[in-house]
Amino acid sequence: MPKASKQKKRVNKSSWIRDQPKALSAKELVMKAKAAGIELTTAYVYSVRSAAKRKGAHGGVRGPARRSGSDGAGRLHDVPRQQFLLLALRLGTDEAQRLLDGIAQAPANAVRDRGGLRLVA
Repeated sequence: MPKASKQKKRVNKSSWIRDQPKALSAKELVMKAKAAGIELTTAYVYSVRSAAKRKGAHGGVRGPARRSGSDGAGRLHDVPRQQFLLLALRLGTDEAQRLLDGIAQAPANAVRDRGGLRLVA
């Protein structure tokens, strides 16, 4: 003969707390829970309410991932550009433009080696 089950219906405490009016203080909520047969502490009430605030109205759903660069290519591709801009600022824009014009006029003189590009006479 099967035994009659005397299991209590389990209540999700966090959900129960979130379902209660926000106007109730933590202490009042603990007393209301005790009357309903649920054991709570004020610290637990504060913790659940704090977590609910952090998740906000969206229920903790994150937005789209942030792109790392303006074109989405990433920072590794920007390093040479940043170095070039810093060097152009150090040289001065006029000198940097003069050097670039020299490369444009004589691309055959540009030689690629392990260090990058260099001009040969």
